[in-house]
Amino acid sequence: MKILYIRIQNFKYIKDLTINEVEEAMILVGKNNTGKTSVLDALRLAIGDYTLKETDFYDKNKSIRIDLKIEYSEEDIKYYYTNGFVSKYKRFDPWYRDFCSKLPSFVENTLTFSCVIDQHGVIRYSDGIKKNNQSIKSVLPHIYYIGHDRELQQLEENIFHLYDHQFLYELESEKCIFDKAKGCNRCFQCMGVINKKMPSELTAMETRKLLEYKIYSNQLKGLSEQVTKYFHANGSNSRDIQYKMEFDIKNAIKITTNVYNQDRQTTADISVLSEGLKSIYALSLLEAYIDVENKLPCIIMIQDPENYLHPQLQKVAGEILFRLSKKNQVMFSTHAPAMIFNFSSRQIKQVVLDEECNTNINENVDVDDVLDDLGYSASDIMNVSFVFIVEGKQDRNRLPLLLSKYYSEIHDETGKLQRISIIPTNSCTNIKTYANLKYINKLYLKHDFLMIRDSDGKNPKHLVKQLCSYYKQREKEDLGNLPKVTPRNVLILKYYSFENYFL
Repeated sequence: MKILYIRIQNFKYIKDLTINEVEEAMILVGKNNTGKTSVLDALRLAIGDYTLKETDFYDKNKSIRIDLKIEYSEEDIKYYYTNGFVSKYKRFDPWYRDFCSKLPSFVENTLTFSCVIDQHGVIRYSDGIKKNNQSIKSVLPHIYYIGHDRELQQLEENIFHLYDHQFLYELESEKCIFDKAKGCNRCFQCMGVINKKMPSELTAMETRKLLEYKIYSNQLKGLSEQVTKYFHANGSNSRDIQYKMEFDIKNAIKITTNVYNQDRQTTADISVLSEGLKSIYALSLLEAYIDVENKLPCIIMIQDPENYLHPQLQKVAGEILFRLSKKNQVMFSTHAPAMIFNFSSRQIKQVVLDEECNTNINENVDVDDVLDDLGYSASDIMNVSFVFIVEGKQDRNRLPLLLSKYYSEIHDETGKLQRISIIPTNSCTNIKTYANLKYINKLYLKHDFLMIRDSDGKNPKHLVKQLCSYYKQREKEDLGNLPKVTPRNVLILKYYSFENYFL
């Protein structure tokens, strides 16, 4: 699931802001107090993850309006069907027809709607046909938000309780074992199936049903019958007394997070981590959750993920967010160059103030402006004769072995590379590569560079042509600022890495 289009009106310092093209990642860059956080907060407000304040109205006499277009994958639709969202039909075809009829603006797996919040804080979801379609609320993505305070408790609780393959979610479920679209009515017809299983074969949900059945049949059922008998005898023949069990799993089971220090062989609470490592832990937690199948559709939002992080950890965080964006939509604000190098320029949105000091978006962002904003320089490629741009850290370490075999003079007296720069990147089309090519063009190198990437089992000639075409198009958009990328500047390895290349 991902948001494709955003329009925000009358929220904080946003009078009227539109983002037309939102991709798998949306990175908000810009100077302080331009409104980057306001964009994230507006999306949280529309999806129900933000508490509105009176001061959030740009004009107190008008409503806040947030227009969104959200695209759903086939996996998202399957999740909603399996779990009985919007419609309760058991078979998929009637369920899908009912789903579409209740969401009339859902066309070709894309939902278009407006979230309108009036001056009293009342929220309505309009789809252009119904002024307040409550079905829209049930198909909004869940937001995992990490703010400046790096508060982990809520994030952990959300993930623990939505981690479908873990027992907490199943224990809390009030669904019928035979049909997850229906609620459990304590008929206990499932006992026949449960009794045939070994204890180790029982799921968490089945264990709960067995516990409920034991308590109900052994105690509550007998007690309710006894009380009803006396209740009838004492003057109320037409009314029976029934006892219903309610499981409060949240309070019955508590998970605490500890950190084991291998060097000191000590265990301590998660709070002992520095703020920087808490950020890395939060990202690792999200990365583990995203790996799970049949998870709740979600969007990850982070406010300045580089806060508290050493530059080296900033690079790690940037790589984690890049990996997350391949599986789930990721949105974050940042001031750090290391956070954006893995992403493409199309995913960067520059937040600026207009002449009236209102927050606005520059979608066709100039890479130079962004890098100047973030304080990036071309120090890595100064005073060199040739630049290698390689995909992957491993090839960054292997390339010098190959070079030193034939060109021993590339090393200085201390063994460090001289005259040659090797720049690792996750992709030959991301913003780091793009930025370095711009700097190469400004220096005296011009054509003295080589991009090396793995074939990953694809046709090398096609990949060379694809990469050259990509930069030919970028060159037209950024006339005179990029060097020409020709087939002589591209090396596609025959196999998957330099290791196999040597073989």
